[in-house]
Amino acid sequence: MTAKTAKSPSLLIKLLALKKMLFGGLMLLVSVITSLGWGYHDQIVAFANDYLLNAEYGLVRWVIEHLAHASPQVLGKIAALTGVYGLLIESAAIGLWLGMTWAEPLFIALVAALLPLEGYEILHHLSLSKLLLFVINLAIVLVLINHWLGGKRRDRQQLSTP
Repeated sequence: MTAKTAKSPSLLIKLLALKKMLFGGLMLLVSVITSLGWGYHDQIVAFANDYLLNAEYGLVRWVIEHLAHASPQVLGKIAALTGVYGLLIESAAIGLWLGMTWAEPLFIALVAALLPLEGYEILHHLSLSKLLLFVINLAIVLVLINHWLGGKRRDRQQLSTP
């Protein structure tokens, strides 16, 4: 049984997928560090402050900073949720890169899922980088929705023409 693939995605779609693959990899890294590094909160927070201060990685930084104040039970939940999200975004990004038809709606949903959190951050802790992140991710979602709906329209037109 083979998965249905669409035509090869455009360069823009591949670049969006690559960007999110990097983000998903960071989420997986946070999950592993959280799972294995219960006693290394200060180093984790220092890593976040040194390397993850810009744009989208602010979410990763937020998660890591909250690790410093969490109990082991909460840390276990954070590790699991971060790992699941990282695996989902990685799977969707790779599927999108390969042109798999299931990947685009999943990818859209996963990127759009962060918009409320980013909106909350803008409302309560406005900064240029957070605003830029929100605008970039909103643009990504809109581009992908347009691309996905355009592909569905083309498919319907091809089915209706003899």
